[in-house]
This record gives sequence, C-alpha cells and structure tokens, in this order.
Amino acid sequence: MTNPDQTPSLRILQLCAVDFTVRQFIAPLALELEKDGHLVQCACTPGPHWEELADMGVSMVPMPIARSANPVRALGSVLRLYKWLRREKPDVLHVHTPVASMVGRLAGWLAGVPLIIYTAHGFYFHDRMTSSQRRKHVMMERCFAPFHDALFCVSREDARNAAKLRMARHGRVFFVSNGVYEDQFNPDSLPQGAGDDIRAQFSIPSEAKVVMIMGRMVREKGYLEFFEAMASIASRYPHLHVLVVGDTVVSEHDAAKEEIQEAATHPDLAGRVHFAGLRRDIPELLAASDIFCLPSWREGMPVSIIEAMMMGLPVVATRIRGSREEVIDGETGFLVEPRDPKAMAGAIAWLLDNGEVAREMGKSGRRRALRYFNARRIYDRQRRLYRHLWKRVGKR
Repeated sequence: MTNPDQTPSLRILQLCAVDFTVRQFIAPLALELEKDGHLVQCACTPGPHWEELADMGVSMVPMPIARSANPVRALGSVLRLYKWLRREKPDVLHVHTPVASMVGRLAGWLAGVPLIIYTAHGFYFHDRMTSSQRRKHVMMERCFAPFHDALFCVSREDARNAAKLRMARHGRVFFVSNGVYEDQFNPDSLPQGAGDDIRAQFSIPSEAKVVMIMGRMVREKGYLEFFEAMASIASRYPHLHVLVVGDTVVSEHDAAKEEIQEAATHPDLAGRVHFAGLRRDIPELLAASDIFCLPSWREGMPVSIIEAMMMGLPVVATRIRGSREEVIDGETGFLVEPRDPKAMAGAIAWLLDNGEVAREMGKSGRRRALRYFNARRIYDRQRRLYRHLWKRVGKR
C-alpha cells in the first residue's frame, strides 16, 4: 500500500549558468534528492568541470545559458530551455544564479512546469550599494517573483529581506542555509600528517604560520585588500605564509586575476605566497593552515567559512551578509569592515600573537558549525520542503 504522505518520484531539473556552480553548490543537493528516488538532472553551459561531475554520478544536461544583459541572447536561452521543458516535461524546475534564474523562471512558467523553485545564493543587492542601485536590483527580483512557487534563501538576512520586499508570494520564502558534511571536514578523521604533506607540496616550512584565503579570483572577494594587509605585517612575522585556493570561472566578468597575482609579489611576501588553484582536497589544505580569511565585499552564505570552521580554524571575515551569520566576532574569529586592510591586518596579527586563544576560537567555530551548518540536516530540510511544496501543487 502506498503511503499517502510519501512524495512520488519526481523528475527534477536543477538549472544554473555554469558547471562550477553545480560543482560547488548543487551537486550535493541533487545526489541527496536522488536518495529519495527522484530523477535529478543538472543543466548548464558545459565547462571544465563537466567530466568531474559525471564521475561524481551527477546527471548533466548541456543547456547553454547566455550570461549577458543582451535581451536577444537572453531570449535565445529562454527559447532553448522552453523547448527542452516542453519536450521532457519535468515536474520540478529548481533555478540558481541570477541570469539562469531569470531565464529559467520565465521559460518554466511559459512551459507550464508544475513547481518552480528559486534558490537565491545571495541577492546581488547589498547594504553598501547606493540606494538607486539597490532599487534597480530589488525591482528586478520583484518583476520575476510571479514566476516561481517558492524562494529558498541561504541566509536569514536574505530571507527576511525577500519577505519584506515581496520577492515571493506570502508564505513562499524559506531559509535553507548552506552546510558541509561533518565527516568530510573533520580534523580528527584525516590521515596523520595530511597537513604536513600539503606543506611539503608547496615547500612551506613546518614551523610556518599559514593564512589561507579561498574563493574565485575576482576583485569583490577582497584579494587586493588581503594582500595589502598581509604585506603590512609580513616583516613582523618572518615565518608567515599565505595559501591561496581558487581561480577564475569561465565567463567571469571580472578581469582582476593578473592584478591580484601582481599584488602577491610584494617584496615583503617574496617566496611566501602559494597559489594552489582549484582543488578538491580542501580539508587537507585547511589542515595545513592556521587561520582562514575571507575578506569579501558581498556574499550569500559562504561555504568556505563553514568548511574552515568545521576544520577548527579561527576565521577573519568581513562584516557582511552571510559571513556575519557564521562568524561570532571575538568568539570564533573576528569580523572587520569590508575594504579595510588595516583592520584585517590587525585581526590576523592578533591571532598570530595569541596562538592558544586562536586555537580555542577554532574549536568554538567547529562546535558552531556542527550545530548550525551540518549538511545532512540542511539537505534533509530541503527534501522535506520539496515534499511540502509538491503537496501544495497537488491541491491547486
């Protein structure tokens, strides 16, 4: 006998612009939903991570999405997706990232997809924008609000703003958070010497203090301020090294990579900055580090901070949406104002000078991450939301 509370097997399409987003954010959700018996596909523009995702067991659909404000190109993407949706008839369309979410919601609505979900991984507008810029981005979100059935927000702040600014129908905004798997990011479960192996790989001395920064190599991640901060304290800490994890993404609109690399060549940092590129061995890289820093100007709910907290590192981050929900200032690390290299340098130097307290902050961070950012609980919540929303669809 069928359980009336059980959700039937659904055909679900997860849509975003590039496969980097699938790799970083969507693949775990897709694989979790498949555990419930759903057929899940991920669609985006093919890129360098396509084969890696296939090896992970993610079913990928090539769906070029024009990352452009050109309406003709955008309409081409809408038409291409519309045809696919009409032919394949998925039950659920779940859209991610700004351009893909607009293309997807419009195409899904036109194609009559029964359930359309939009995850905002951090709205483009933020509290340091001019009022006119903020209004423009808010109005864009409101214009597309009629085309989705539910809005998932990864930060509580975004969820509150979305409800207040009417970016979804009443009662259709849900806070889902981001998270990581505690068994994957557990300093006690790594092979002995894993961090030492990483240090040896980059010729980092065993006695060095390592500050790690991780993220796309673009201006808004705060790399330029970070290297200014590091250069200002490098002469005081001759054993200080920097580990940079990340690179640019295909179709990136920010061409600051060369400028960032140039900033890392400051004479006081000579031989002490190590570029690791895009990596999958993030727990090991964090195990090789002493402090984690994310000086972004804008975020949603940064996974990198959660990963660092899970691995027991104290965190220096900027006081922005998402980061200020993760880091407790003075308890799990420090929050500084965006674009303030002097404050950033001061926070990092304090942690270097107070090693025992810094380690206790890292332990507090891990306890907080286990409590609030455990991926299994977060994905369980999203699976329950799918069931809840599908029942609503059946009652229309």
